[in-house]
Amino acid sequence: MKFSFTNNTNQKFPSDRIHFVITGLNASNQTCHLNKNGHLIPCHASDNNAPDHLTKKGQNYSNYLHTIKEVAEIKVPHIRSGRVYISLGEPIYLKIDDNNSIVQPNTANPSDPNVDVYYDWLEFTFDDAGFHGNTTQVDQFGFPMVMKLIAPNGSKKVGITESRSVLFDKYASNVPAQFKSLVQKPYRIVSPFKGDFADGGSHAKYFDDYIHDIWQYYKSNKLELKMPQGTFIGKVEDNVFTFTKTDSPNAKYTIHYPKSSEVFSCDRKFSEVDEIQKAIQAQVSAMFNRHIVKNPANKCKPSEFYKNAPANFYAQFWHLHSIDNKAYGFPFDDVCEQSTLIEHPNPQELKVTISWD
Repeated sequence: MKFSFTNNTNQKFPSDRIHFVITGLNASNQTCHLNKNGHLIPCHASDNNAPDHLTKKGQNYSNYLHTIKEVAEIKVPHIRSGRVYISLGEPIYLKIDDNNSIVQPNTANPSDPNVDVYYDWLEFTFDDAGFHGNTTQVDQFGFPMVMKLIAPNGSKKVGITESRSVLFDKYASNVPAQFKSLVQKPYRIVSPFKGDFADGGSHAKYFDDYIHDIWQYYKSNKLELKMPQGTFIGKVEDNVFTFTKTDSPNAKYTIHYPKSSEVFSCDRKFSEVDEIQKAIQAQVSAMFNRHIVKNPANKCKPSEFYKNAPANFYAQFWHLHSIDNKAYGFPFDDVCEQSTLIEHPNPQELKVTISWD
């Protein structure tokens, strides 16, 4: 299929200053980058010091980048766990480690070379089943982007169309006080688990009282989850949220008492053991973020989400300001199809529009 790029920054950034790189896994499970001819090239640690490598603050980095002036459209072969990194004004700096894998940018680390770079990304897989991809604010918001998937029977688009400066202003005005700390002007707004809601942060205990309340409530009440894998009944026993499948009562699936940061990041206690257990954990984690754990009948009713604190008001903001109110504001935001995931078995083109103000 074809990926194409449109500069909608009103010349805030000319097309020769908008950089992109497409990365992902090939059929041999190697981390690769896509060259301008549409060929997947395995990444190697030696690329950090190859001719034309990038350098910042005395460190060398790979240079797989193209500008959208140089390459406005590109053919994309099958690739798994793909990302399209886009940076404005200067390149994004990607180090290749000794395992020939990409060290992902981490702006929670003040020494990361991308702390003062405007960047964002799209996620996708293109395989025998077709295209599956999304825009994301799971880690951060850098600038508005829209992706439009074109197929023989029509098209669908997701993303954010509002002005970046307006979004920054609205975010600072509309979210509760604790979430304002996530603004890292002028570069980005980071997600809670990348900011002060992480372990050791000033809001690291944000969900603690709610978690305690839920654990107490479900000691004497039952949580029913109806899922494609079946119906599961959960109750807290010996401080563990234990779920039993109604037609297989001997099978047990558990969630151990989580930390607040694990609610935001949807990992550790919410990502353990087998696939059914992970599916249950995803449902409950999403319900925590949306503040509906005591109201399972509303678990797929967006109008009932985020009505009370504590909740992931960072995620709510992106839903309110995205096309069709679909956003990826936390890792399990796809529960009840609230994310920006778009799929098609016979994709033709992905059009990516990059905006500013």
